[in-house]
Amino acid sequence: MNDPVRKASNSEIRAALARLAYEHDEVRIVDPDLTGWEWLVTTHRGVFAVAADRVKLVLRGWFFGICRHRDRLYAFENCGHREPGSNTGRLIRLDIIGGELTAPRVLATGLHNNGHQVSVIDGLLCLVDTGNQAIRRYTLDGELVDVKHPFPVAPLTDETGAYLHINTVAQVGDRIGLLLHNGKARPVKNSEIAWLDENWSVVERVFLPGHSCHDIVEDEQGRLWHSLSRDGDILRSDGMRIHVTDDKMTRGIALRPGVMAVGMSTFGPRHLRGTLNGDIVIFDRRDFRRLHEIEMPAAPADIIAI
Repeated sequence: MNDPVRKASNSEIRAALARLAYEHDEVRIVDPDLTGWEWLVTTHRGVFAVAADRVKLVLRGWFFGICRHRDRLYAFENCGHREPGSNTGRLIRLDIIGGELTAPRVLATGLHNNGHQVSVIDGLLCLVDTGNQAIRRYTLDGELVDVKHPFPVAPLTDETGAYLHINTVAQVGDRIGLLLHNGKARPVKNSEIAWLDENWSVVERVFLPGHSCHDIVEDEQGRLWHSLSRDGDILRSDGMRIHVTDDKMTRGIALRPGVMAVGMSTFGPRHLRGTLNGDIVIFDRRDFRRLHEIEMPAAPADIIAI
């Protein structure tokens, strides 16, 4: 569908339905069955289950971060879409029982719409509150524990480099890593990894050889993977760099034994991103041959193995 008017109207309908879901604490499960599926992919049109040759919608909504902890899924949903200041972001939880999604629950509401990754660290659910340059920490039942501010709050319009667009949080050994996108800085600035100590204080900042980057994913050998998004590459911390796409941005990395999934998203102005699509590439981790390329109905944001 290439008609921009129809795309815009469909986006408005999705936004209205998202607001209703928010008001009624509704988690919109479309198809709960995950049996035989390998990956979950968040997008602005929902959470999709993906296998080597197929895709299906399992949750409706505009989703960013997602993680699995034991037999539960946690995800951040933006129910306000592009409405500035609406603070209709929320955290949701679902159980996985017998290969099916069940027991949906809204854990937290009233969140800044510009949230990104979620991760369980030290037994707490951590949300990257990108708009406020903070990490919000919750119990696994949704009770707010504290809010960490490793960097001062900066306006989203800032171009001096003070606004970092933090998009990823990960625990690596005894350190916490944050990925600083830095995409709004002028002049153009490479992305960084900020390393934090046990008190969530910044002890080191390391530049990445790429721009508008995402992801901190640790493999079984302790090596870290990042999406060098604007370059269309992925990078391993030992220096290995793989070119994935010429005309899209890489975003989202997930690992399974023997294979790796990488998201590719069409890039465009922020106000049009709700209409953009993308793909998932599955690599053989032994030699990084492309095994499958799966067309997605929306641009991938985050990927996890089921």
